[in-house]
Parts: sequence; structure tokens; C-alpha cells
Amino acid sequence: MQRVISGILLITSVFYVSTMKAQGPFGSSFGGSDLLPVEQAFTVSHPKANLIEISIAGGTYLYDERTIVQDDAGAILETSRSETQIYDDPLFGPTPVHRNKLHMVVTDAPSLMILTFQGCADIGFCYPPQQTELSFSR
Repeated sequence: MQRVISGILLITSVFYVSTMKAQGPFGSSFGGSDLLPVEQAFTVSHPKANLIEISIAGGTYLYDERTIVQDDAGAILETSRSETQIYDDPLFGPTPVHRNKLHMVVTDAPSLMILTFQGCADIGFCYPPQQTELSFSR
């Protein structure tokens, strides 16, 4: 009887492990090959002293409300941005997001700014918040 129970437990654990491996680390069916690294999903450029551009890869989006620019003292800087789209986010409901490209013009831009942003992939994975320091010599 003990051998039968041990055999059932062994078969169950092998089945469970193979199922978890097929699903991926977060329990869904997306695989590593479908998920871009964050630096490829969101590419930041700073061509002018008051302009910030973020190229957003296909299949990903950037939260508007989680994209901020600060000065080196931490004060949030005023920006004008390209238009948003409303996305029906599974966690937050209707949410303004950017796809393809985000253009931000910073009012009274200092020579050193800190950009913080967060986005997700359409396959259900959200990247952790990212932060990058931008400087522009005048």
C-alpha cells in the first residue's frame, strides 16, 4: 500500500513540475522568447534640451501616469506630451497609455533630469519601474 501511495505521489509531482515548466515562472503561457528586455521595449532618447522621446516597441505600452520627469532635487517638472490612448487595464480599468512613441516637451528644462516610467507587454507582463538620468549640455 505504501508503494502505491509513493508511486502516485511521484507521478503527481512529475506531472506538476512539467506543467509549471510549460507555463513559465508567472503561471501563464507567455515564454521568454515573446518578452522583450526592457531596454528594447522602451528606448529613451534626449535629442534637445527640452525634448524627451521614448520609442515603444510593438506589443508594449507605457503608462502615462507612471511617466514623470523630475529635476535633480526631486521636483516633478511640467511636461506636454503626445496623445494617449485609453486601455482597459485588467487591474486599473480604463487607463491612459502610450503606444509606438511618446514625445515629451519639458517646460523650463534643467540641464539634468530624471525620467521615471513603467510599461507593460500585451501578453500580461508588466516591467518594473525604470529610472534614467538625462543630461543636456547647453
